[in-house]
Amino acid sequence: MHPALRSERRWSSGLLGCAALALGIAACTPSWAQVSGQTAPGQDPRKAHSGAKVTTETNTGTEDERRKDDSERMHDAYDPKGIELGSFLLLPKVELDSAYNSNVFAQNSGAKSDFLTTLRPEFKLRSRFDEHMLNFSGMVEKVKYRRFDGDDQLNAQADIDARYDIGAATEANAFLQGYARHEDRGSPDEAGGTKPTPTKGLTLRSNVKHRFGKYAVVGGIDADRRVFENVPGASNSVIRNEDRDRWEVAGRLRGSYEMFPGYAAVSEVSANTRRYDSKSDRNGLDRDSYGYRAEAGIGVDISQLLRGDFLVGYFQQNYKDSRLKDPAGLSVRATFNWTPDKLTIVVPSLERSVSETITQGASSLVRTTGSVIVRHEAQRNLILTGIASVSRDEMEGVKGQDAWVYEGRMRATYAFTPELFVAGEAAYRRKDSELETSSYRQTLFFIRLGAQL
Repeated sequence: MHPALRSERRWSSGLLGCAALALGIAACTPSWAQVSGQTAPGQDPRKAHSGAKVTTETNTGTEDERRKDDSERMHDAYDPKGIELGSFLLLPKVELDSAYNSNVFAQNSGAKSDFLTTLRPEFKLRSRFDEHMLNFSGMVEKVKYRRFDGDDQLNAQADIDARYDIGAATEANAFLQGYARHEDRGSPDEAGGTKPTPTKGLTLRSNVKHRFGKYAVVGGIDADRRVFENVPGASNSVIRNEDRDRWEVAGRLRGSYEMFPGYAAVSEVSANTRRYDSKSDRNGLDRDSYGYRAEAGIGVDISQLLRGDFLVGYFQQNYKDSRLKDPAGLSVRATFNWTPDKLTIVVPSLERSVSETITQGASSLVRTTGSVIVRHEAQRNLILTGIASVSRDEMEGVKGQDAWVYEGRMRATYAFTPELFVAGEAAYRRKDSELETSSYRQTLFFIRLGAQL
């Protein structure tokens, strides 16, 4: 094994053992308890037995929610049984995927296809307190390619999600995640090594919410630690990625005023700082920066029909190195959950944001993404999902490297019983870059068999 990857494999193997132990406990424990989708107080009160579970979600537009299967969105009758552990409920699951990728290395020409298998054990430990909340989850996945075993992966993730109810109108929330993953071959900063780039990190999301009368205030702090491992390159060389290691910290303040039932005026401001471990990157540039974002708009919450935000404003990111262009301009964030009927949810979204990059000469990547998700409960045990998105990537400070990225996904998830389900997905991704060598097309298919308790 290449020395650059040993620490990542040891770190992930530890989580693999923990997940395997949790599944072993699950298999040996005889005490079951049938539970509904409502496991803790404080969830969306609009959930009713006459409507589908898919129509009650509030975070369906996040990247994790977009890409996973829909086994947890089935009707309550197909909720898995859990293992009672005092005030907690243990929900173990294991998934086995068989997939096909038409362009493993996301290449412009000479695309190489392969079949791959993924084994993914995971668990969730949900609290069932009268007040407050404390949930844990863990996941590991082993990805094995048939031909290109250099791209085999061992990924892991562990989450803690907590809520403390300070009073009837005030609550504090915290989310902590640790992960070990591999960078997607189609990423703008993918190193192009003989193996995909391993990345490790910690993510913290925290806030305090308070409501008084028609006013509501949310203040929070977010922090991300990102570490990128070295990877072997051609001719026994090593591609070093230490210059990408960094901290990203942001503070947020959001206020809203309910003008009349279902409509609120919303304003939000945030400030961030991004600090790299290295004084300069591989091109001799200091990429430390600070920035801000200020937005205002409207929040909507009309019964079961429509809920979401539409915010517009201004952003700016200032880089310490004067040779790097400071991106600034229109800021947009809009996401709506529209439920045209009790079995269907439609989620359009639009966002413009600033991401870090190590592309030579570029200070950052300004990405504008529009997407729509349609999810429908065809039967109590059958969920159909369609996802379409388009992104415009602008490399700030360099010309001839902007790109359009298009993606479409169709997915079906069918539950045989609360303990057994199957899912299938077809996806297509296309990148059209001004830099022709960065363009590619990719088709993916997978079928998944899952078991849960």
